[in-house]
Amino acid sequence: MNRDHPLRPPWARRADRVALLLARLLRPLLRRPPEAALEHLARADRGPRPDAPVLAVAGIAPARRALAQGQLAEALHLFGELLAADPDSAWAWHGRGDALQFLGQPAEALVAYERACALAPSEGLHHGGRANALGALDRTAQAEAAWQQALGLDPSLVWMRQGRTPPT
Repeated sequence: MNRDHPLRPPWARRADRVALLLARLLRPLLRRPPEAALEHLARADRGPRPDAPVLAVAGIAPARRALAQGQLAEALHLFGELLAADPDSAWAWHGRGDALQFLGQPAEALVAYERACALAPSEGLHHGGRANALGALDRTAQAEAAWQQALGLDPSLVWMRQGRTPPT
């Protein structure tokens, strides 16, 4: 449903404005890689399992775009649809974690990031998301351990920890 649809309740429109404001404030701290990199990672996530449902890369892109535009409820909905089609997609779980983190729900985001880590334990970006959620929950020692794991898997993630723009 269109965010500005006249039948949309006023509280939902207000919630979108608040979520968009939060996303704009938090975006510099939680920068994500470029869309092309996420699409490449989503393709890699499917792996060679012919019996698993195929998660189309085209499905990840609109969800990531909604997230980048601050349409957090829409992004959460789209990631939910992706997970309904393929509950073993680590990147859909990661995206769900990002949306929840932007919505100010770090405990729920942590659950999603942990699921992503369980599905793709060698992907440092999932552990970085987990570390951010743990930090938001003031679980400092666990956040530091998660960062060490993330950086051990992918030393280039130093940009994520420092809240900078990702390298292109």
